[in-house]
Amino acid sequence: MFKVQLKERHDWQRSRIVGYALLITLVAVSAVTSIELVPSVHADSPYTLNPVPAFAQEGNTISLVLTVKFNPITTSTTFEFRFNVKDPTGRTFQSQLINYTTAPGQDQFSVIVAYPGVLFAGSNSLAGQYAASVDQVAPFAMLSVASSSFVLSITDNPAYERTQTVNLQGSGYNASESVAVTVRTQATSTLVFSQTILATSGGIVSGSWKIPVNSTIDNYIVTLTGTSTVKSPPDVQGFSVRAAIMSVAGITTLKSIYQRTETMRFSFQPIYPDGSVPTTGVALLTLARPVGGNVTLTATYDGNAQTFNASYTTFANNQTGIWTVSLGAHAYGDAYGNIGPGARVANNPQLVPASLIITVTTNTDIGVGQQLRFNATIAYPDGTTLQTGTVGAYLLYSGTPSVNESVPVVFDTGLGVWVGTYTARSSDPGGLWSLVVKASDSPSPANSGTATRAITIQNNAPGGFPLYYFGIIAAIIAALFIAAFLLFKRRRVTSTRLKIDLDAVHSEAGRIESSEFFKSVRDQVTKEKDE
Repeated sequence: MFKVQLKERHDWQRSRIVGYALLITLVAVSAVTSIELVPSVHADSPYTLNPVPAFAQEGNTISLVLTVKFNPITTSTTFEFRFNVKDPTGRTFQSQLINYTTAPGQDQFSVIVAYPGVLFAGSNSLAGQYAASVDQVAPFAMLSVASSSFVLSITDNPAYERTQTVNLQGSGYNASESVAVTVRTQATSTLVFSQTILATSGGIVSGSWKIPVNSTIDNYIVTLTGTSTVKSPPDVQGFSVRAAIMSVAGITTLKSIYQRTETMRFSFQPIYPDGSVPTTGVALLTLARPVGGNVTLTATYDGNAQTFNASYTTFANNQTGIWTVSLGAHAYGDAYGNIGPGARVANNPQLVPASLIITVTTNTDIGVGQQLRFNATIAYPDGTTLQTGTVGAYLLYSGTPSVNESVPVVFDTGLGVWVGTYTARSSDPGGLWSLVVKASDSPSPANSGTATRAITIQNNAPGGFPLYYFGIIAAIIAALFIAAFLLFKRRRVTSTRLKIDLDAVHSEAGRIESSEFFKSVRDQVTKEKDE
């Protein structure tokens, strides 16, 4: 008896399991069939409605863009939609039915309807918020599958900065109707703009108000009042005015590379939102050294350049390398509370060791036993004089044999120059020498400079031939030629062949040889040879 009951119970459980399996199979088949018949829409974002633009002025057309996404289907399906718009008075406008047929394998599509337009009659002459929605009619009915909103305004923006222009526009007025336009502050109702404008033949009223650079930072109310047209709600719109954020393209540096003691010069030009240039206020620039430490510079306005300028005079011992000058966000402000730039701007000039400017004054032609006297002015790029440091002078002869003579120099505090002397020796080769003056100071790396002057040393050493003898010989030869020419003219002959009377030339040479000038030259040569 117990075994029979147990078997019946087991059979009942097995039948129940089979029944559940059949039910699950039917549900799955039904789901697949429904997917083929009707597009299965994604659960995350099946329908989206976007107004383009979402903010516009009265009288403008808004494009309502409906996007539908779904799983790809193998058959074509026709969708049908109706668009709805509710204006600020609560009145609802409906479009004609809009159809769209998908292609096999398509997984999304978009439908665009213009409001107001041919397929969608409606009003766009009231300021305020408009609510938009879409109803699906086919392949199955669904109300409000997507919704959104847009704003029609009198102004072209809800918020402005000083110096910008508020563009005003209203619609729905009678042709050539006079419309009073006023702008007042919200806090005190102070009238800041008033104008009477005639509507166009299409009933459009448009005007503008340029916000002063020093206008009150507040909310403002613009009102359009027609002489015959009464709107409900009336054309009244609020907007805000805030301080201007000025743009700065960058910081300009006079040079990309500076030497120590030179003055770094920086400039920048802030620009108001309307493109004009401010002329008031100050800015704080930060100049950062290569390795730690900052200097704050104050930039002021230069009316000629229309820029704000700052400068920093470097020192002889400043760090060399890349420096950074920057203007932080909102680090500049004009006299009215407008600020800029919106983000930090910077530049990176380089500072290098100074090239000392050395000017050497000296006599350039000396003989043996004579002194070479020179003085050197050594200055930094800014013109200040180097008074302490390492200064050396050298006389270099590049002939054979080469000579490098060191010349001592000292600083003359009275004259403010470095002076040195050198006496030419008999062992110094005659010819062209170079006087080289080098200077450097103590910072690391050091500032340094070099200057060179050409010096001639006359030396009548044995085996040599004094340079000034060439002049004497040249003078003698010239005298001989002159004498020959004069003699030739006196003893001119008529034959076709002319001869020079050599005896006369010899006689003239003898006369020159017996002259006092030649005797003195001969005696000097003899004396030097004896020495």
